[in-house]
Amino acid sequence: MVNVKMTIQYDGSNYSGWQRQKKELSIQAVIEGALSKIFQTEIKIRGAGRTDAGVHAIEQVATFKANVKMPLSSLKKALNSLLPPDIRVIEVEEVVAEFHPQYSVKRKSYVYYLCIDEQCCCFIQRYVWHYPRKLNLSLMEESLSLFKGTRDFTAFSGSTEVKNKVRTVYDFTMQRLDNFCFMDMNMSGNFIKFRIEADGFLRFMVRNIVGCIVEVGREKLSIESINEAFITGKRPSRMQTAPSRGLFLEKIYY
Repeated sequence: MVNVKMTIQYDGSNYSGWQRQKKELSIQAVIEGALSKIFQTEIKIRGAGRTDAGVHAIEQVATFKANVKMPLSSLKKALNSLLPPDIRVIEVEEVVAEFHPQYSVKRKSYVYYLCIDEQCCCFIQRYVWHYPRKLNLSLMEESLSLFKGTRDFTAFSGSTEVKNKVRTVYDFTMQRLDNFCFMDMNMSGNFIKFRIEADGFLRFMVRNIVGCIVEVGREKLSIESINEAFITGKRPSRMQTAPSRGLFLEKIYY
């Protein structure tokens, strides 16, 4: 038995999320089905983390244990031949038995894309949040610093059984883009790219933070209200949860 690590990309638009579910199609279940077909026995995989319905991944990591009797390059080719085109395994490698895709993680990063033009190209609607309203970008940039450092993110998380909601955000940036490259097309426009890197994330944490910052940009939510939310642990009344389609799991760091 060897411990096999896979690096995976996926478009989450058509899935209920990463985690296996009884009645809905998940990315985990699709990959397990392909692996089970290859090895002719039930294979279960462990992921570095769960992404919600509609969230994409540039680099998700998962592992499984099996008696692998073929070159890993052949395994990768076989996997991709069985997987749908919106899920790709981009790397397969053997790792030490002690490696765990979740517990060995040191940090993760996510990116989120926002389009603030009046009209947004139809080809990228699945990958950006189209928000055609006037935003105070200076206030938005100013608010980023509130989320950096080690803080209790209870107010910015979804309902979960996780008791410890303290996380350390190492980096949080907001970048204005005047073009968006997609499918060899370079589309001009007004885009915002958020990138956040932390030791871990709570459910809906990134989407709630982005939604919060957008409300700051609309001048509907004050910086004082965000500070109060950190103190009280209560969700700001004006905070919205950003749509899942603009969110990408960017990278897992070990």
